[in-house]
Amino acid sequence: MTASHKTSAGVCALLLGICAVLGSACRTTTSGPGATLENPFLRLTFDADRGVLASIDNRLTSEHLAVEGDEFAVTTEEFHATPQSFRLKSLEKKSEESLVATYDADARTVQAVYQLGSKNHFLEKKLIVSSHSSYRLKNLVISRARFSGPALAIVKYPHQKTVTYFGRSEKGGVFLGVEKPFDNSSLEDQTVTLGYAPSLKVKANETTESEPIYLGVYKRTPGEKPKPDLPLQSESDAMVAMTTAVLGPPRHGFAPMACGWWCEMEHYTYKDAARVEADNRSIDFLKDIGIDWVSDNHPWGGETERMNALRETDGYHPGPLVSKKYEHARKVGVRVVFWPTMNNTHPWWSGKGQPFLFEKKEWLQFPEKRSLKGMMLSGVTFTQIVQGNCIANRPFLNWINRLSLDGMRTGYFAGWVMDGDFFGGGGVITPVDCPSADHDHLPGDATWASERALAELITNVRKFKPDAYIFVCRPPMDLGVFNQKNVDAVFTIDELAEPTPLPGLGGQPVNVMLGDKVRKWSRVRVHHHFFPHYIDQPQVFVGPKSIGKHGRDWQTEAIDYVILSALSSSPNQLYYLPTKAGMPEVDKQTIHKWMDWGRKNESYLLVRKDLPDWPQAGKTDGSAHIIKDRGYVFLFNPNAKPLEGSFGLDDSIGLTEGKGFRVSSVYPSQETRSGLRRGDTVRWPVPPRGAMILEVMPEQ
Repeated sequence: MTASHKTSAGVCALLLGICAVLGSACRTTTSGPGATLENPFLRLTFDADRGVLASIDNRLTSEHLAVEGDEFAVTTEEFHATPQSFRLKSLEKKSEESLVATYDADARTVQAVYQLGSKNHFLEKKLIVSSHSSYRLKNLVISRARFSGPALAIVKYPHQKTVTYFGRSEKGGVFLGVEKPFDNSSLEDQTVTLGYAPSLKVKANETTESEPIYLGVYKRTPGEKPKPDLPLQSESDAMVAMTTAVLGPPRHGFAPMACGWWCEMEHYTYKDAARVEADNRSIDFLKDIGIDWVSDNHPWGGETERMNALRETDGYHPGPLVSKKYEHARKVGVRVVFWPTMNNTHPWWSGKGQPFLFEKKEWLQFPEKRSLKGMMLSGVTFTQIVQGNCIANRPFLNWINRLSLDGMRTGYFAGWVMDGDFFGGGGVITPVDCPSADHDHLPGDATWASERALAELITNVRKFKPDAYIFVCRPPMDLGVFNQKNVDAVFTIDELAEPTPLPGLGGQPVNVMLGDKVRKWSRVRVHHHFFPHYIDQPQVFVGPKSIGKHGRDWQTEAIDYVILSALSSSPNQLYYLPTKAGMPEVDKQTIHKWMDWGRKNESYLLVRKDLPDWPQAGKTDGSAHIIKDRGYVFLFNPNAKPLEGSFGLDDSIGLTEGKGFRVSSVYPSQETRSGLRRGDTVRWPVPPRGAMILEVMPEQ
């Protein structure tokens, strides 16, 4: 079974146990008043005279909501389009799952496209705008809707740089938002306006397709109580089920990767063959411990001066010295991830990195360097001096895209990674303020144009090499879940790996502290940021001491704890390792053992359902990885005394089949309990500061 077909068994459970009704076909009617789209989860009725959404039936809760408005607004320097100013030309069924309302006026057209997949609990809507003449697109409102019916408490929930609105009723509710960061949506008097500022120049007869909005439904779990500034668990489950459908299933299985930058490999330019040979030994080290992926240790192979000297007609191919490393990695079976950059030859080398083709001033964002402040997801703040090309500039975008694909054409790389920011720095994530009047965007706001350009870079890699492992750091990791389309893994939240205990805990080994943070941040990513767990990439171990400020001596104690924390969180991991300083042989064997276990059980790592308690003082936590009637449950105890972990043998852990079960401990000791029935609660003692793996199997 290929990785792309290893679909998540947890998704059905996330859809609240209603997958049994998926046999009903999605159907669309367009005749008479009240054209509809419907499936087992939703019934949507449209106003046949105005072409807008008129009502929502949440079939999960049997609740009916009237919708007033759902109107669009296209604001340009040249014209303003709304359903009132444009004529509804048609309301037409395009497929079994799609309805299109077409409006026109003065040789200009706006299409509102509604899409309801037959297995989806959410609707998507987008606008497609075309005009006989060029125009300057300033703002889009894709929907402005007011809901009435069951009492709804509408709350605004920001996550990373995006926003979701939850409309909570007694039984369930709706959720809606724009599938992009830095939108300008708003909530006022029960009316939710969803839109953003494209700030884009558009040519005559060129179609502009907006980012979609989403509108979904969910059913509340009995007894759920709101927490300040957080979604309900049922809301989180519904959102993750939606993003899973939008982003698609995993393309790869178990993917343990070493971060070349954090593994004592060269950060800058190779000075001689001896430096390359030293990094070849690092690659051998990775192979010896069972890690068969490595992200390149420096952008563009470290050939920064060579990248600075490129001309507009030049292509890209790594030089003979760095190519020896890539050839060695291929020979020993370690797959390398190509690391290009998008607007500065080396954003982390202040003495050498600079905008590409620096003499082409028309490709720059700003003519001078600037100081910008940024903040990591973990809350760490920093300041950077930046200067870069504007990626929202078609001539430059075409050029850098060609270089990116040149690298993939070499055959050296099985994957591709992006890191940096839209300003030519290493990670400042704010709206993009390029002042140029000559680029694709309007002067002063290049935010959406830059996001769209980066998405194009990623999409082109996916089209060129469909099986590429695409791994992203900044900007996508900080923007939000909807910027992960075509992406396989997203860099960790806690990138500096500081060994800091969770509140109320202390005196732990470093690897226990790191394991607790791995599980905590992965839960944040899933339950608060709505990422499918299989694109998270937990970071494992402290950085080597040689890395500098954030480095530590190698820690042997509790290696199993931190590795199992990462395995339980995602099929992707990113390892920081002392590939030159080395580690005890027994530690290398331990890592290799768990890498082998991960490969053997990768199908179970591709699914995950978290047990209720988060990592914290006084509690055990864990996750279940079940397909049909078998799989594994991980339990963790970060505390200094033994505690009991527990879980139910039911759909709360993903059991969809079977009546009788046995549960066996496979790590750290062996014990089997038989004669268990569906609905039973399993209780198991977990040693202090320890991890356990329990295997759930059908009773023979």
